[in-house]
Amino acid sequence: MRIGERTHSESLLRGVAGLLFLFFPLFLFAGALEKGFEALKVYNYFQAKFFFEKSLKNHPSGASYGLSIVFYRNDNPFHHIDSAYKYILLSEKKLKSSTAREKETLQKLNINQPAIEEQKEKIIQRAFEKAKTENIVEGFNWFIKDFFHPSLQKEATALRNKLAFDNAKKINSAQSYKDFIDTYPDAEDINDAKWLYDFTLFSSMTQSNKIETYEAFVKQHPKSPYMWRAEDSIYSHYTKSGRIINYHFFIKNHSFNHNVKKAWENIYTLSVPEFSPHEITIFMKNYPDFPNPALVKNDLQRAKLSLFSILQDGKYGFIDSLGNIVISAIYDWAEDFSGGAAVVIRDEKAGYINTEGKLVFSFSYEEANAFQKGLAIVKKNEKFGMIHKTGKQILPLEFDDISWNKNENEIIVTLKEGVYKYYDTGGEFLFERKFEKAGEFYSGRAYIVQNGKYGYIDSKGEISIAPSFDWAKNFQNGMAKVRISEKFGLIDTTGKFILPCEYDDIGDFSEGLARIRQEKKFGFADEKGAILIPLKYDHSPVLAFSDFKNGMAEVEQNKKRGLIDKTGKLIIPCEYDDLQIFSEEVCAVKKSGKWGYIDKSQKTKIPFQFDNAFPFREGLACVNKGNKYGFINLKGEMVIPATYDKPGEFKDGFSIVYTNEKAGLIDASGKIIIPCEMNEIISAGIGMLKLEKAGKLAWFNIPLQKQVWTALSF
Repeated sequence: MRIGERTHSESLLRGVAGLLFLFFPLFLFAGALEKGFEALKVYNYFQAKFFFEKSLKNHPSGASYGLSIVFYRNDNPFHHIDSAYKYILLSEKKLKSSTAREKETLQKLNINQPAIEEQKEKIIQRAFEKAKTENIVEGFNWFIKDFFHPSLQKEATALRNKLAFDNAKKINSAQSYKDFIDTYPDAEDINDAKWLYDFTLFSSMTQSNKIETYEAFVKQHPKSPYMWRAEDSIYSHYTKSGRIINYHFFIKNHSFNHNVKKAWENIYTLSVPEFSPHEITIFMKNYPDFPNPALVKNDLQRAKLSLFSILQDGKYGFIDSLGNIVISAIYDWAEDFSGGAAVVIRDEKAGYINTEGKLVFSFSYEEANAFQKGLAIVKKNEKFGMIHKTGKQILPLEFDDISWNKNENEIIVTLKEGVYKYYDTGGEFLFERKFEKAGEFYSGRAYIVQNGKYGYIDSKGEISIAPSFDWAKNFQNGMAKVRISEKFGLIDTTGKFILPCEYDDIGDFSEGLARIRQEKKFGFADEKGAILIPLKYDHSPVLAFSDFKNGMAEVEQNKKRGLIDKTGKLIIPCEYDDLQIFSEEVCAVKKSGKWGYIDKSQKTKIPFQFDNAFPFREGLACVNKGNKYGFINLKGEMVIPATYDKPGEFKDGFSIVYTNEKAGLIDASGKIIIPCEMNEIISAGIGMLKLEKAGKLAWFNIPLQKQVWTALSF
């Protein structure tokens, strides 16, 4: 039976009630209203209903009250809660307009305002229980609409709203939540419904994860709280490769996306990985529309500035090449600048500063490595992570180890709880695999170990070369050195053998050729596996790493040494006890215990008179005579007397020399620029030398030929 409907048998029952009247003579001498209540006492609902309906005209309040009771009680076929409520309201209304005499009559039947209120409360309570029992939205709506009771209506409203919200959640569609929001704007769960609507709408519209779905969402729902998330997904789709061209394409197509600034920052960062003046200048030329030109101009000036670490009173800082203190000595340790940032330590925690001395990464790391290609590996709480110099956390601090080949700059290898996880340099997860050991990627391949055997995976994580080797090395120029048992070979990136595993050693390729050895003989093979120079030369531990340099390589036969070119032709026959590579058209060779210099025709250019000799550099060569070292010119003249204890080499017109284990500096004329009093002299490039003496530091500017900064008590 639907809520609020009357029974189909009610009219029939009225007729039956008339017949039953004949069987109740005890009511013949009472009024109709009184007879109705007498019938109620004996649960004769047919007779009661008949008399109450008959009394409605003369006694509307009392008759309505009686009918309310009939319809209220559920032990009769007339039970109908809507009718019960209808008649109790009518009773209440008619009571107010009843005459005093009528009220006296009603009072005798215990019908008064309190009785009516009590009956009304009972009806409403039963209606409320009915709605709760049915537990459907329509039932609560019926109660709320038809029964006036502020507290119960409030409770019914809350129950209705909760039920409606539960129903919406079962359907779990954007439309179901929208209908709930529109229908029940004051519901307690309205905020949750709005959140679910926004979330479900976004999820359903972008379920395919295609870029066009995100673009449609942004266009159709610009005020959605998921607008930024959709824009982020658009940004991610455009720039997932991490290439500059993709960032720029994104900017052109989505100029109002909130990630445009980030895209420009990434273009800039990717364009200047080493933060060099050349890189920044090229960037300014290529991207004149960069939105922050002032930043780039400032960075260009910073990049031109070379900074050098100093130690003053136990603290580290930085100076420029003129000795001006640029960054005060306030750190417990400082590394050199790399990529525009330097690792500094304070209170046993490492952070990073830029060339302005500003802290770009806080002192929060146990270990910090220099930036390379804009990325740096850091350690905290015994776990490794990776950061980008822009401030982005590329990888969280949760790995047991991290490594990557910065030269290829493609894939980062991490290790966590025995599982290798691979990421791109933007921090996007690529794949994970479980190996006993795994290496970095070179030439698109990385070695792995399974069941004690080495193989290789490709950049998708698929095994491209099955684990079948006892040892393997990283690929270099598309080739890798492998070993089966005790023999070495070379393979290409497909696993095809370039050289079979037949050799006792294979060196690295240099100038297109690699040294190969079988037992005590060695020769050279090219990158196609062709043995261009037969294995006819004698192996010697001294020549184990003899590679081609400037088109020549050192070889040995019968304990005599010579030089060959890349065709295998002997440039210098194997007639000498020892020799060096040609430099400045001459070669230092040893014969009969003495060193001299010859040209390519073996003509002696400088007589054999030295105990040791080294290649020429900038027109001068270091030679040993009488256990002391000096320098000769190409004429063989001793232009700098042999007074030093260790050999030196000229570079940019200067050479470090040693006397009594102390280092100094001389120029090409032999003039002493820095006396031999230093424990160590280290070239820092760009015309600067770091001097160390008795634990104190100083900086020497070579072009100015003076110390530009000196620690106290140096």
